[in-house]
Amino acid sequence: MAKLHWTPWMALSELGREAERMVEEANAAKDCPYTWQPVADVVETAVAFRVTLELPGVSREDVTVEAQGRFLVIQGERRFEKDPDGGLYQVLERSYGPFSRRFALPKGVARSEIVAVMKDGLLVVVVPRVRPEHLHRRIPIN
Repeated sequence: MAKLHWTPWMALSELGREAERMVEEANAAKDCPYTWQPVADVVETAVAFRVTLELPGVSREDVTVEAQGRFLVIQGERRFEKDPDGGLYQVLERSYGPFSRRFALPKGVARSEIVAVMKDGLLVVVVPRVRPEHLHRRIPIN
């Protein structure tokens, strides 16, 4: 077995690589056209995966749900509406603009049976599991 002689320079080298990675991630985030991400819950049950996104103030027509390759992609936009009375905003904390969320689809899901329902500011996407084949089955004789 080889013996590794540790030096402080090894840690500095690792720290430099980590700093470079963080800068690359920050630059990639600047190029991203999406300005916010809605919060989501993902629940796994015996029969399906359920993804719930909070989308208050987003209309159903402004949201798309697609199965793209190995991913479930949810995109849309929350439109900014100016104050009808022409008031001056003092605080503006809600996020507006386009958004996108991407979730990896596990193996064994029925992609053709995905269902999405939007109600009361919540988008619920149900991704059913494929029902397993029964390995033991009695075959009738004709």
